[in-house]
Amino acid sequence: MKKPVNMTPAELAEEADINALMKALIATPEAKALLAKKQPKSIDDLTGGKGLITQLFKPLMQELLDAEMTEHLGYSKHDSAGYLSGNSRNGSYSRTLRGSEGKIQLDIPRDRNGEYSPRAITSYKQVSTELEQKIIALYAFGTSTKDIAEFLYDTYDVNISEGFISQVTNAVLTLARDWQQRPLQAIYPIAYLDAIHIKCREGGRVINKAVHIIMAYDTTGRKDILGHYISSGGEGAKFWLSAITDLKNRGVKDIFIASVDGLAGFEQAIASVFPDTTVQRCVVHAIRSSLNYIPHKLKREFVKDLKLVYQASTKTEAEANLEILKNKWQDKYAMAVRVWTDNWEALSHYFAFSAEIRKMIYTTNPIESYNSVVRKYIKNKRSFVSDEALQKMLYLATQKASERWDKCTANWPTILNQFAIHFDGRLDMN
Repeated sequence: MKKPVNMTPAELAEEADINALMKALIATPEAKALLAKKQPKSIDDLTGGKGLITQLFKPLMQELLDAEMTEHLGYSKHDSAGYLSGNSRNGSYSRTLRGSEGKIQLDIPRDRNGEYSPRAITSYKQVSTELEQKIIALYAFGTSTKDIAEFLYDTYDVNISEGFISQVTNAVLTLARDWQQRPLQAIYPIAYLDAIHIKCREGGRVINKAVHIIMAYDTTGRKDILGHYISSGGEGAKFWLSAITDLKNRGVKDIFIASVDGLAGFEQAIASVFPDTTVQRCVVHAIRSSLNYIPHKLKREFVKDLKLVYQASTKTEAEANLEILKNKWQDKYAMAVRVWTDNWEALSHYFAFSAEIRKMIYTTNPIESYNSVVRKYIKNKRSFVSDEALQKMLYLATQKASERWDKCTANWPTILNQFAIHFDGRLDMN
């Protein structure tokens, strides 16, 4: 229901209408006078300890606290009924609130029975970070600092510099770096590795940079992004050794299965850090790759023969069908067949597992849903000005994607028991 336009800031705050409260505060004569006197050019000018928001919020919060105490006691200040109620006001104590907006000193009222607990402080925290949340949300979806400034002017009638907006979003970089360095679990049954290419500016020109993403299922059956690793291309064993060593340094002791898309140098690198990890090449990517060498009019026939290979019940059956495929297609389309024969060992590991696990490891597609979230965040960006700007976006996209990852995958207890049997002695849950 729409709020009456004549509601006071205090009434709006009590109803937790944060947007309306922000607009009401900015529209007050006090706010307009402050804005006319000094336009905010930095984060401190607007949300610092002596900034506009703090100057407006302190009297508002004191008004809310006094109103709360009146409601708690059941009578207003200086009302003689207080002497008959058994409880009354008992002065106040000073409290400093700290947050991203700086500090604000409030006088918290007390009652003689010690029963009063302030609720208005929650409203303060909500409103004081509302502006920063708006900026970060807009930034995350690729909105330029200029467009963000225009949005805030249209919404709140406040002129904010692009430099101020950059200061707010720079706080995300610290969070992103902390996230990239966070400790990890000791065991990950399944890990996926994939890469997306994003345009970044470097040395005065725009180049494609590869963002290598490592996603994994932990022992509770929940997905997690373990890290992003940015490179300028041409990565090999040295690059992957650095990335995998980073996982080990952050606490990873074992990865059972790594599902990858034929990443150059990866198998050599992971074997040096986690020698017992099974590396499963992505079957879906192998299908696409082999079809590149088949004429369009023959693709349906080739796929029909190929399905008998990768959909076989056992590895023995698959190898027999692969031999049939080879004899039929080798002479004219040798490259299509070699995609499978040259990489058969890495492509066929999944035959050793049950249907539930096969479905999870034969392709890197589980990471594609995450990649789609990242692409949604970058679609409005022609290019990123730096690796730091890209790191901020990747962090925000990850936080958004992980909102859906609070539940374990279906049939996980069954899958975990199968892992315990197959990888005997390696699934230490203690």
